[in-house]
Amino acid sequence: MTEEQTKGTTEERKSQDEWAEIARRIEAQIKRDLASWAGAGEEDSWEVIGRKAEARVRSKMATGLGVSPEASWEEIGRTVEQKVRAELARGVGATEGASWEEIGRRVELQVKTGLGKWADASPDDDWVTIGNKIGAKIEGILKEVLSTKKGEEKPPEPPGPEGTAQSE
Repeated sequence: MTEEQTKGTTEERKSQDEWAEIARRIEAQIKRDLASWAGAGEEDSWEVIGRKAEARVRSKMATGLGVSPEASWEEIGRTVEQKVRAELARGVGATEGASWEEIGRRVELQVKTGLGKWADASPDDDWVTIGNKIGAKIEGILKEVLSTKKGEEKPPEPPGPEGTAQSE
């Protein structure tokens, strides 16, 4: 190997070592910060730090939902589902403990009633009937708009004796 090749190789190794040191310092800082936040020591393994971080997040979620800080993810999930279901039930006029099936029926009835009212359908009509009535209503509106547009358009008057339009 020539002196120039050896010099290049040495410089490359030095640069790589410098970058490796920067990476180690960055990792150490991240580990120190995350360990501190999670309640672990920076000497702890990444596995221990990860478990403590997960426990802290889970505890904060549980507390925010009003359940025990020691609650499992399963308990947290059930609590979230119950709160969402209760809120939706209130929104559609059902009791707080209503089932998803009952909530769904009420949502469907409200949609059918709203759309049906616009299309002169009855809440007892099925979706096919409501769809047909909506289609008929839209068709009627379009026909009315198009006939109004045609009435506004007048054919041009024929030219008069001197090549100009006749006036009345």
